[in-house]
Amino acid sequence: MPSTRRTLLTTVGVASVALAGCSMPSRFSKPDDPSPSGVAELPDPDGHVAGANGDWSTFGCNAANTREIADGKAPVDGVTERWRVEVTQLSYQEPVVADGHVYYVDHRTLRVFDAADGTELWSFEDVHTPPLLWDGIAYVATAGTLHALEADTGDPVWNREFEGPGSVTTPGTYAGRRLVFGVGEQVVALDPTDGSVEWRRDVFGQVLDHVAVFRGHWFVIATEAGEVYLLDEEGIGGRRWQLPAAPMAPPSADSDSVYVTCWNGTTYALMDDGSGLSSPGINWTADTGGVERGIGVIDGLVLVASGGELHAIDSDSGDRRWESAIGDWQQTAPAAGRDTVFVGGDRLWAFDPTPSNSLGSGPAVRFEQEFAGRVGPGPILDDGTLYVVAQVDDETHALLALE
Repeated sequence: MPSTRRTLLTTVGVASVALAGCSMPSRFSKPDDPSPSGVAELPDPDGHVAGANGDWSTFGCNAANTREIADGKAPVDGVTERWRVEVTQLSYQEPVVADGHVYYVDHRTLRVFDAADGTELWSFEDVHTPPLLWDGIAYVATAGTLHALEADTGDPVWNREFEGPGSVTTPGTYAGRRLVFGVGEQVVALDPTDGSVEWRRDVFGQVLDHVAVFRGHWFVIATEAGEVYLLDEEGIGGRRWQLPAAPMAPPSADSDSVYVTCWNGTTYALMDDGSGLSSPGINWTADTGGVERGIGVIDGLVLVASGGELHAIDSDSGDRRWESAIGDWQQTAPAAGRDTVFVGGDRLWAFDPTPSNSLGSGPAVRFEQEFAGRVGPGPILDDGTLYVVAQVDDETHALLALE
């Protein structure tokens, strides 16, 4: 995505870039054939720009929160239910999946299930956000403590307590080298082996959950004060943006930009052009509405589920490529794999986002699956299985494994 096609904005908070090419999903367009299932070799997270390893092992799937699975597996012709477990209606966090286990925060309790049959294996209390899974360890944040737990059993490995105001957030990592997360208005880095503190940095505002990694080098830190920082692996700052409103959801990144949606309903593409702290470094802004659960960044598209629609924004220009009505339910976000985008709403939708025969009419529907009510949080993807929370009858919600 060459920078020559971009228009650098000189101030934050100017009028949004015009969104062109609006279209609705076409039921007359035929989806292209999906790519073959699987990949020849899973990526090495130490050399992958998004730190991907083939698991959906953290919020947003990988270190960059792109919401695209790297194992190349996904159901593209429809789904059948493998198992379900009942969950509370007040659960709004998506699951994560790694090494055959599904981790789901069910109204402040982390519940861990066998991915094969849904058997509950262990649980952990006072948890508000999904954990990070890495190398057989679940890193779990509670109000004032970060816990390292054996992924198979929940047995403690170590914990690190923090005093003072503000919440401990779920850490991010790039290839497991260090854990980076927020403690109130500080960013902290720990050694993942023993929880020892490597560095701390002060920022302005409570750090939001689920940092992203940009270009395999920078940790993207967003705060409730509307500031977004880039810190390197040693905690040295390289960039700071002051946005006109606080971010709603964790940031996402590709090799070119960092994407943040704020409470003012605007999505920002933030770029690091090497000019340091003095330049705003904003590539484009787009009026997308608010985003609760996360931003997908997939094959040149920034995907935002908001206001009953899935918006596809060109990641280079900020132009709208298409939009699709999905039902008015904010607790969903797109997931992608095998040339297919999955999203919830009034049902489970599966789209070919860029069918070759669409003639500008928007995505083509691969399949749709209805339940008794709303679908989301989720979906997420792992090893060819979709995991999603759905209303399965008038008074029951369930975590479902669909294949």
